[in-house]
Amino acid sequence: MADISLDQDNDIYRKLQQHLDKMPVGFPSVKSGADIRLLKHLFTPEEAKVAMFLKFGWERDLEPLKVIYNRAEKTGIPLKELEEILDRMVSKGSIMFKKEGDKKYYGNALLMVGMFEFQVNKLTKEFIKDYHDYSVQGWFPEAFRVKSAQLRTIPVEKSIEFEHNVSPFDDVGKCLDSYDGPIAIINCVCKQVKDILGDPCKVTDRREVCMGFGVLAQMCIDQGWGRSITKEEAHEILRKNQEEGLVIQPDNSQKLSFICSCCSCCCENLSKYALLPNPASVVIANYYAEVDPDLCIGCGTCVEICPMNAISLKDELSSIKRKRCIGCGNCVAKCPEEAISLYKRERQFTPFPTMDELFDKVMERKTRLKEN
Repeated sequence: MADISLDQDNDIYRKLQQHLDKMPVGFPSVKSGADIRLLKHLFTPEEAKVAMFLKFGWERDLEPLKVIYNRAEKTGIPLKELEEILDRMVSKGSIMFKKEGDKKYYGNALLMVGMFEFQVNKLTKEFIKDYHDYSVQGWFPEAFRVKSAQLRTIPVEKSIEFEHNVSPFDDVGKCLDSYDGPIAIINCVCKQVKDILGDPCKVTDRREVCMGFGVLAQMCIDQGWGRSITKEEAHEILRKNQEEGLVIQPDNSQKLSFICSCCSCCCENLSKYALLPNPASVVIANYYAEVDPDLCIGCGTCVEICPMNAISLKDELSSIKRKRCIGCGNCVAKCPEEAISLYKRERQFTPFPTMDELFDKVMERKTRLKEN
């Protein structure tokens, strides 16, 4: 006889999957069942029911507890119990949260950037397997389809220090200087994944390399996923990240939410881009690198540090494949002969004012794709 309770649970998770699929970067179903297995890591059946009363929110669209309670009133869950369930979901990293005074606000989170990153310090091999299965089969194809572009690549500071017409959005130091609010330093969840799988990062031994700002920072600090740091400490950590050859990837907005410092051996995004024949066509970046053959001595330093395998030695000189170069500037910063320079791409990208406005645009695109 079939297990009726198991069927009912699976039905709840299927409904949740369909609900989450309405977000800007959705949660599409996959034939392998990895979508349901992943949701079971993140939500109990009770939490899955509650999550279906939440709307997607990054910062602007998070909703107060009372609004969610009114929507979920037919469930009969008392207000205090609903708050406890929601707070438990926040601590598990299943949903977004902010607090203003005594008022709490909640909303559904994307898988990335969101639920996956919120699993920092809580990862298991079982979660990692189901996450990898699902991200390859469902989430990444969806993200490419709707062109979500939540992150962008900006050059390391040393590679642009002599440029006078650099946009402040392409200078990580200026981005940080212009920010005023809480900052959290967080263990890189991607590096933690590789540690658990026995394949640690080849670029750095440090794990506290990623930063949250504003609502995201406060959430990470309050939940114990990261710790509060000063702006001076943030500058010093970013300096070390750049010295070691990590790729600087802030969010694609003018109002900082996070800065990831990434490598292609660990990063869930960069490692996927590195598999493509033309990473430059999918990464949001404003620069590309070129070699001066009169200065290059063919030492191979740039070949070793390039995260996209864009550089090779030809006739004992470095050669850069433009379609693979994402303009991170690491080769420029590390070249002992100063034989490599960054140049602006013909098309320049300006970040969205906020992440909320980025997601508005992604949602418009998703709606048009569905209509067509």
